[in-house]
Amino acid sequence: MSEPDFPPELADIVAGLELAFLVSIGDLGPHTTPQHPVLRDGRFQISTPGPATCRNIAARPAVTLLWPPTRPDGHVLIIDGHAALRGNALEVIPTHAVFHHVGAPEAMTRRCADCRRFTLAPPYVLTGADNQNP
Repeated sequence: MSEPDFPPELADIVAGLELAFLVSIGDLGPHTTPQHPVLRDGRFQISTPGPATCRNIAARPAVTLLWPPTRPDGHVLIIDGHAALRGNALEVIPTHAVFHHVGAPEAMTRRCADCRRFTLAPPYVLTGADNQNP
């Protein structure tokens, strides 16, 4: 996905956020780490994945990036995608995103009027045992 294909509204949302949580799946279940992903050419670059994250990605490339709300009644950004190891870095190819309103339980409705959903790319099939080529 090239940068022009990445929705400008979503790029603006990402630009206003900092700390994200990267969720990968290991042998014992989910593994969550704090990260500072950088959006470049429609993909997220993570420069410091740990060894557990790298092992998980090599075995199971599906991941989620989650940016928590910046205030109690704000929005959470959740981006699902497929990750690939690129040398010592990690690249996440986003497939779906939701910018979801967080509010008091009594204020929540089945569908949020101000939530946004994005379909970014078809699911990718990663090839090779080393998970290097999406």
